Amino acid sequence: MTIQTAIFGYTQIQFRSVVGWLIAALVLGCAAAFAGLPLFYGFIGLALFIIFAGVATHYPSVVMAASVWALALCPFSFGIETGVLPKLFADEILLLTYIAILLPMYWATDRVWQTGVSKYLLIVAGFVFCQCLSLLIRTDLIAFRNLLETYILGPMLMIVFLQEAANTDCDEWFSKAVIWLTVLIAVLSVVERVLQRNPILEGMELEGGFQYLSPQVVAITEGVYRPYVTFFHPSETGTFIAMGLPYAIRGWMHQRSWLPTVQILLIAAGLAVNATRGVWVGAALSLLLLARNPIMIVVSTIPAAGLGGSLAYVVLKSTPFMQRLSDANNLLGRFIYWQLGAQVFSDNKTLGVGHMQFQKVYLDYVHNQSEIAQISITQIHVIDNLYLTTLAEHGFVGFMGLIALFICTGILLKRFRKRLLDLGLVRQASLVQATQLVLVVYAVSGFFADVNEFTKVTKFFFILVGFGLGTALRSLRADERGKARVTVRSFLNPEFVR
Repeated sequence: MTIQTAIFGYTQIQFRSVVGWLIAALVLGCAAAFAGLPLFYGFIGLALFIIFAGVATHYPSVVMAASVWALALCPFSFGIETGVLPKLFADEILLLTYIAILLPMYWATDRVWQTGVSKYLLIVAGFVFCQCLSLLIRTDLIAFRNLLETYILGPMLMIVFLQEAANTDCDEWFSKAVIWLTVLIAVLSVVERVLQRNPILEGMELEGGFQYLSPQVVAITEGVYRPYVTFFHPSETGTFIAMGLPYAIRGWMHQRSWLPTVQILLIAAGLAVNATRGVWVGAALSLLLLARNPIMIVVSTIPAAGLGGSLAYVVLKSTPFMQRLSDANNLLGRFIYWQLGAQVFSDNKTLGVGHMQFQKVYLDYVHNQSEIAQISITQIHVIDNLYLTTLAEHGFVGFMGLIALFICTGILLKRFRKRLLDLGLVRQASLVQATQLVLVVYAVSGFFADVNEFTKVTKFFFILVGFGLGTALRSLRADERGKARVTVRSFLNPEFVR
């Protein structure tokens, strides 16, 4: 067995074919140099596309991991101005290229297109359709771009990673890539919190001339600084880290050595300094679901948690961090956002006011509420609740599509995991369980933030769901007893779990 086979799971990797593709690409690039600069750039792009296609064909694990790492580590502001859309963002270039080569790659290679979750994909398509209906009400270029990056591009990426995971023995390799990526972001968060400075995004002015990160802002926050690394918002950073935590926990459960322990501690430190309370709740709930008796654990830890919290408050009550956690006005302000969101929905029940249009209409529903809490009612941009935001901006139609997506994803993952356990495929079942916990983190964090507008996090969510489903399909197809059970009729069929 060659090294490539051991790492990537392919038995017929022809290295010289990759070299051939590379030589052909370089020849085309050199030829274009004599035909003028525009054509030169075109041939360079074509050459890079061919190289990417060759690497993705023979080394899908590398491309899958590299795409996710690029998504997370490329700063959200980096990109290429297109003149049509706001930007072709750098963090999604590899992902878009992956989508472009998917169908030709399956046509030209021996990969098999998986149809075992066709009914589920119809539900996903229905979800996308329901969200896009809000564009008929009101939209703008930024809102359209955000919807394109999240609820349209996200499901497309889910299909890509589902098909690749179902055709490639990459589950452990990819899960380790996710773990190390999560650790890196957590470490960067700790470093950024210590320095209270983001070297990549420092000096960048956002809309209205407001500079999110500056020495002045650090001074104003009195040390309550929430790192955001390469993400648009601290809450997005925290959610991304929390979604990688289940894979680190799985790694520790399978190999209880010092390395997985250190990884989990670093991730926990990143979540702590990020100070996103909704993410803490989502991560805690996902960990509880790993326990055999979560209710007993909650009941037994309430006294200890209450005592520890009281002592921490007494000792640290004068610190900015504890003051933020215990600030009742902050919570009251969020209730005002939610009340405004409910009022907007009450007048726009069917299709809402349009994606990301809440901030343009909510002032019509304000009636001296700024006197209740010490907030600037004119500075509200989001509702800070995925579900209320969906109701207000996408109406009841969009809300039902979202709930259907979450419920059906949870059902399908649960039944895949049970089937894998019945077949004795414990390792693969644990990967599906990690995907279940990712769903929990995303859905629970949505009660405290508009995670649907976080472009990196939402794409990451759909990628991990596709990876989990593809891993289950490949494992069941490889088992002769499970092969006949993975069909279109298996989804939502009670007989599937018996």
